[in-house]
Parts: sequence; C-alpha cells; structure tokens
Amino acid sequence: MTATLLKGLLATSLMAPLASAELIITSVYDGPLTGGLPKGVELYTDTSISDLSQYGLGSANNGGGSDGEEFTFPPVALSAGEYIYIASDAEGFTTFMGFAPDYVTSAMGVNGDDAIELFKNGTVTDVYGDINKDGTGTEWDYTNGWAYRIDGAANTKFDISQWYTSGTGALDGANNNDSAINPISLASFSSTITQPEPEPEPESLTDITLISSIQGSPANHKSNRFGETDVSPLIDTRVMVEAVVVGDFQDSDEDSQRNLGGFYLQEEDSDTDDNALTSEGLFVNSQGFDVNVNVGDKVRVTGTVSQSFGETQLSQITDITLVKSDQLSYITPAIVLLEDSRAVTIDGNGKYQPDLEAFEGMLITIPQTLTIIEQHRLDQFNEIGLTAGDRPYQFTQKNTPDAELYDLAQRQLGATRIMYDDGLNEQNANINHLDGFAEYTEASAKRMGDTVESLTGVLDYKWAGGSTSKSTWRIRAHIDGINTFSSSELGNSPNPRPLMPSQPLGNLKIASMNVLNFFTTLDDGSTKTAAGHSPRGADDLTRSQVQPASAEFDRQIKKLRNAILALEADIIGLVEIENDFDPINDNSTAIEVLVNTLNAESAHAHYDYVYPGSQFVGSDAIAVAFIYNTKNIMLTPNTQTAILDDAIASTLAPFSQHDFTADPIFNGPSTNRVSLAATFTHLHSNEPITVVANHFKSKGGSGLTDTNSPNFDAKDGAGFWNDRRLKAATAVSAWLATAPTGSDTQKQVILGDLNAYAMEAPLQYLINKGFNNVEDSQAYSYVFDGQIGTLDYLLVSDALMAAMTSASVWHINADEADALDYNLDYNKQAYYFNGETATRNSDHDPVIAGFWLPSKPQYTPLKPLLQKAKYIQTIMGKGKNDLWQRFNLWQFSQLTTRIDRAVKRDNTLAACKNLITLRQRMDGKKKPSDWVKGRHRLKLLKHIKNNQKALKCRQVINFH
Repeated sequence: MTATLLKGLLATSLMAPLASAELIITSVYDGPLTGGLPKGVELYTDTSISDLSQYGLGSANNGGGSDGEEFTFPPVALSAGEYIYIASDAEGFTTFMGFAPDYVTSAMGVNGDDAIELFKNGTVTDVYGDINKDGTGTEWDYTNGWAYRIDGAANTKFDISQWYTSGTGALDGANNNDSAINPISLASFSSTITQPEPEPEPESLTDITLISSIQGSPANHKSNRFGETDVSPLIDTRVMVEAVVVGDFQDSDEDSQRNLGGFYLQEEDSDTDDNALTSEGLFVNSQGFDVNVNVGDKVRVTGTVSQSFGETQLSQITDITLVKSDQLSYITPAIVLLEDSRAVTIDGNGKYQPDLEAFEGMLITIPQTLTIIEQHRLDQFNEIGLTAGDRPYQFTQKNTPDAELYDLAQRQLGATRIMYDDGLNEQNANINHLDGFAEYTEASAKRMGDTVESLTGVLDYKWAGGSTSKSTWRIRAHIDGINTFSSSELGNSPNPRPLMPSQPLGNLKIASMNVLNFFTTLDDGSTKTAAGHSPRGADDLTRSQVQPASAEFDRQIKKLRNAILALEADIIGLVEIENDFDPINDNSTAIEVLVNTLNAESAHAHYDYVYPGSQFVGSDAIAVAFIYNTKNIMLTPNTQTAILDDAIASTLAPFSQHDFTADPIFNGPSTNRVSLAATFTHLHSNEPITVVANHFKSKGGSGLTDTNSPNFDAKDGAGFWNDRRLKAATAVSAWLATAPTGSDTQKQVILGDLNAYAMEAPLQYLINKGFNNVEDSQAYSYVFDGQIGTLDYLLVSDALMAAMTSASVWHINADEADALDYNLDYNKQAYYFNGETATRNSDHDPVIAGFWLPSKPQYTPLKPLLQKAKYIQTIMGKGKNDLWQRFNLWQFSQLTTRIDRAVKRDNTLAACKNLITLRQRMDGKKKPSDWVKGRHRLKLLKHIKNNQKALKCRQVINFH
C-alpha cells in the first residue's frame, strides 16, 4: 500500500457545488525553511468577486480562540476559478514555491497546530482547524506539512473529513516544494466532483458483490491526485456485501475496548477467489447506523466504497441485516509471514513497511516468533512495534555509513516489522486495553526483547489517533486473551529485567549516566531556569489537578537515587542535568539536591560534586557534570576543572583556520554541549585520572534545510549533524593533549552521550586517537525506531585500559516502556510507577567499567617521625662522647628536614640523593658510620626505604 497521507476521505460521496461560497480556503501550509517558512494559505474563487475587500483572514494560536479579522484584502476584483496565495513572508514563500505570493501579512505567521479563519464582512465563512484547541498531535496538525481540501467539500464549520493532511514533518528536509517527497498540492481544487463512469450497478442491489472485487488487485487498482495507487476499482460505487464479522469495533456496543466506528468483514472460505493479490476483508464504517453486530455474525451490508487513512472501506451505510450467527468457524485466518524478502511500501511516516495490501481487513495469524522492538508510544497510543526474528541493530552500529547499504537494510527491516495496537484510536488510554498487557504494572510490563508466538487479529491500515503515529499496518486483537507475551514476571522472558547491574571487579569504578533532564526548577508553564530557559524536567502539574506540585520530581529523584546507589561507581559523568552550579552546597541546585539525596541514603559512599568553575557550563538549559565518591576519590590537588567551548577550541591546532562564526562547534544553536574535564586522584593507588564529560549534538534535523551542508542527513545511517559531532570529537582529543586541567596524566577517559553509533566517524576518530571503547560488539545503550545501538560511552586511554577488569551496560532503561517513568502528565496511571526500583530512570542505559589500580607506597614525612622518636628516646645520636652524639643527631634531623622540604617543592632528585645519604647514616654498616641508634632505628629505616620507592628514586637517579 502506498500511504503518504495521514488523514482524508477520498470523495466518499458526491457533494453539491458550492453555490453560496465565493471564496474558500483550499490549502494551508507550514514550511520547513528557517522560521517555519513558508506559512500561509491558498484561497480559491468559486464565483467572481467584484470587491475582495469584503474578505479578510485571521488566526487562532494554540487554541486561544479567534483573534478576529487580522488582515483585510484590498478592493480588487477576482474572476471565478482564480487562486490567490497569502503568506507571512515573501522571500521564504518565493524560495520554496518558485513564485511570489499575492499578499503578505503577519496574520499568517502561524504554525501547523494553529487554526485559520476566513471572514466576509466580519463573519466567519470558512475555517481550517479548531480555534479553541491547540492542534498539536491532533488529526488536523500539519506542522512542517500541509493540508488540502477535497474536491467539492466546503463547510463553514471545520470538518476534517473534507481535508487531506500530510501530517507533521511531511516537508522536512525539502528546500523547495518540487524536492519534497510529499509536496504541497497547489491550484488543484474543484468545487464539483466529476464522477467517473459508474460501474454497472447490481439491479436494485439484489446482487452480492464479493469483497475481493471491491479490494481489487494491482492490476485494476485506481490512483488519485494525492499519490495513492491502491484505490478500489469500485470507489464511490454503492454495493451490497455478505460476509462474516471477524472484528467488532463499533462504538455503540458494550465493548469499550474496541471503538473504531465500525467492524471488519471477511468472506467465508467458500467465497474467496483464487487471486492471492486480492484481500477478502473489508472495514465497514458504520458510524451513524445503529445496528449492533458481533464477532461471528454473518451479515448483509449495503453502502458505498470509499477510501480513508489509505484504507479501503464501506461507508455511508444504508442497511445492515443479520443473516446468521456463530459463523466464525467458516473463516480461516490468513497466514502471513514477515520475511526480509517481502515487497515493501511506504507508510505514513515515510518508512518502509511490508506490502500487506492483499490481507487488508482480514483476520490473520503470523506463525512466527515476533519480538517487541519499540514501545515509545505505548502509553500514548497503546501501540508497540514487533519484528520477526531478533532485535535489529542500528545500521551504523555494525557498518560504516553507506547510503545504498543503509537503504537496503531499512527495506529488509521494514519487510519484517508490524504494529500491534489496541482497539481504540484514542490517546492516553489505559494500557490494559492492549490485549496481552493487562494488568499493567512495572512488574508485569513487557520489555523490548519479549516475544509473542502466533500473533492473531484483524489487520487494518489506520493511524493511531494522533499525528505522531501515522497510517501503517496494524494488528488488533479481535477477541480478548488471544495473544500472550513473554515477560519477566512470568519467568519466560528472553530479556529479563536486571534490577541490579552487573558489577565489574576492581577498586575503581567509572560510569556514564544520562539523568533524563534532572531539574529542580519545575515546569509550571512560566518559570525559567537560572540560565534563562524553560525547564525540561519534572512538571508542576497542579494546573492539571495533580498534587503535590513536586509529584513528578519526587518520583524522578527516587528512580535516580536507586540507580546511582546500585551502580556503586566512584566517578560518574552525568548527562542532561540542569545547567546551574554553585561552589557552596546549600541544596540550591539540581546537582546539590542529587548528592544530598544520595548521601542521606548511602551507607557505603559519600558523594560530592565537581564545581565547574562558573555558574553555567555553556549556555544550554542542560549540561554535563561530575559526582564522585569521596571515600575513594578526591579532586587532584593543584589541578583545575576545565571547560571546552568554541573559545578554547579556536586555540587548538586542528582549528587554527576554522570559521567558528559560520560553523560553531560548542556555542550557539544546533551545537554540541560544552564539554567538562576534571582530574581525580584514586586514593588507594594515588593515581591521577583525567575524565571528560560530553554531550554531542543529536541526530535530528533541528531545522537544517541546506541540503549542501556537510551536516545534512546523507541517508547513510549517521543522521544529521555528523560533521559537527566529528569536529567535537576532534576538539576533545586535541584539547586533552594540552593537559587542560593542569595534569599531564595519560590515564584518561572520554565519557557521555556522543550521539554517534559505534561505526560512525566521531567514534572511529577517537578510537584512532588511542581511546578504547569498553563496550563489546553486542552492546547497546539506546533504542530508537525499534533499533538498538550505543550512544553512551566510556572511551579509555591506552594507559588506563591495561588496568580495566570489565565493563557492562546496565539495561535498566532503554528496554523499558516510558510508561514506567516518573511522568504523570496526560493522565498517566500513577500505579504503573514503582519508586522502589531503578527501572526506567532514564531513556539511556548507564555504562560502567571497573579498574584495578594497585596501591603504591606514599611518601611519609620523616621529620615528624624523628621528632616523636627523639621525644620518647627511641632514636638517639651515636658518637664517642655526648658532644658527638648530639651533633650527629642534629645532622640527621637537618637532613630529614631538607628531604621533606625537597619533596614538598617537587625537587625529587634532591630528595632522592639525600635519602641515600640518610639511609647510609643509619644502616648499621661501618662505613660510612651511623649517626643514630636506638630501638626505632629499623622502623625509621623502613620508612626511608618506602619513601625511596614512592619517589621512584632508582629511576630518578638513573635518569639524571
């Protein structure tokens, strides 16, 4: 099926000409260029207008109601059949459309979720959208897309059935209308419908039309001007069918879990044709016709063949007659195999899907093991993504980016994927409605990687009830209890929930952890952060009757506390924390609240945070940060934290000729977050380690429309902004080589969310610079579009890699549905959440590595030891008389002072030479003669030997 449209009824009935409407809205558009240009409308003149100044336009932003007439046309005449274009900006419109708009007005500076009104003499005569509703996520949302009126349709009250909409994002990536995959339809409206020659109609509709004849095959399918090529050969024809109800999804019956406004019919086995390319199933849109049917009923239905959501339907029902009950046994579910060799088509999101047109509307069974690969929209639409076989990796997790091979991989993946949905096209319904998922709690929740055998249900082609989940093939259970999934609770999950991480061995543990926008500034709709941004974390939902104001925050910090304490890491690089830092821990910032919460609960660790040297790390709302366990780690003395931004990057050799104004790396829109470095000392080994926390630019377009930019998506698997991420990797490597913290230690770690999969250029660059990826070839830390891969890393220098014992990714987040996280908005059921576990504390999995750094002898100051020994007379001077004894003890004491002073001044050579002398003057040998004696002589001699080892005196003396 070709399904490039989100919503639209294809001329479901012959509509009357627009007798009274002189001017109507025929198109609305919200473009992809900078600033969302072009924005505006196309108007059609159905009847000549002598004075256009009678008319005007207005908008209703974000559901705020009508603002009245904001733009009035000049007093000019228009002839019937003319189109006029009104835009918010002439230059953007002309660039994208290839011609200039007729009128320009700021009144058209709207977004795709805003309504537009047409006025005549101050009265609304036409409207697109609901002026009292924010269109975000609705079926009329056309953000970065468009909507076009169906021929013959006009109604002063908005009716989405009169419109085709592209859905959101349809124009993304296009720099002009001609290059768009789904371009804006222009000047193609007709106020009347030209009916095709009708098919011979059965006499008095006493003849039964087979469903296979309605569905047709590629050999006789029709097409339409919106790009659909699978339109029924009997479109707009009134027919009578007789078949068995295989799915009851009527709105008016007792089953509240299946409400799609109709039911599915399928021909009895004896009435099927011999053509494998024609479907035997059909959706009957029975809204407005109050006759109840049940699964198994054989019914006779009269209606008109139509097309909606890319799905063939029977609508405008005039008769439903029950013929016989309990006939489901005469239906054999069709067997459908999802194989990577199956032909594919394009779904409403522009992605590959299996070509299942021959099974549309039928009861089917997939006799394969299907694996859950996507649950991103489970809590919004009760839909999950499944694939036949193992979970797929992101192409560039295993392969070098390549456009041709990437497209092939996506085709093969698309051929094996299917959506499993509930029986509702509603948003935010209880997850229990999805067959096989009740009763839904964290304990019973299915994880990515769980499986189902022989999935059975009706197959339809619909959207899920919102513009973010567009038309695609969906299987819906036709009866309760037909499908059963594996789960951790049942003990049969192939991917059981790991409530605790796999702890690496070693005396030092370093982790990278995404904290999912941890903010203490709650989002109440108006409050800004200290950095001047809208908060991105927990909401204050008292405006939605959720109490207390901190409800989401309280849930979020419980999850984070549980996760961090379970990790038991000594150094943790944090990603996505509120960008606000304070040198004094007065519980006033997010990172302070976090460490204080940890310390209140931890019996084995005490955490502190690294103050980055300024209140903000870069200018974004979120930043990277460090916390560390003070029982095992300290900040290395005589070092400082360091920040890598464009000012510092401009001083690095690789960027001596770089134009940071034209191509910023760390500062400005669509850049990498500023990196932060600190040097820590491991107390057990006294080893310094420099760690850099990073958060590179994400893979989304962020409004980039220049197809010639090196950051534009090359369709090779690396996504947008790959070049910018590569430059960040180059800068981090070059920066580390300059010892930015003041420590020249070669034991270094680059960690954080690099937003690049393992085989992409940023990762490969750092690996080629001597950093080692601690994750193995099967690792993943993130799930996107049903595919797994690593975005979160610990990259370890060769000098430290030798000490690594093991590493792991704790799959506590990425494999879980976000239904389990801390959020309570959109009426999410609070009981899904379990605050006693770390499950779904973020959307990224934490990465942890263990190291064994052997303890090293530390220099022990000698003067205090000697003074104590002298006081208790366990060390005394040696000589032939009292005068010589006191003189030798004085010499010995002076030498210990000089040694301690040399160590303090980092004059290791002088300290080592004097230690040799000191050792010779107390070793008990005749030459040179000893200066001291006493029962603590040997104990002091041991300290001297340990100090020589601590200072590596043998190497120092040999070097010099």
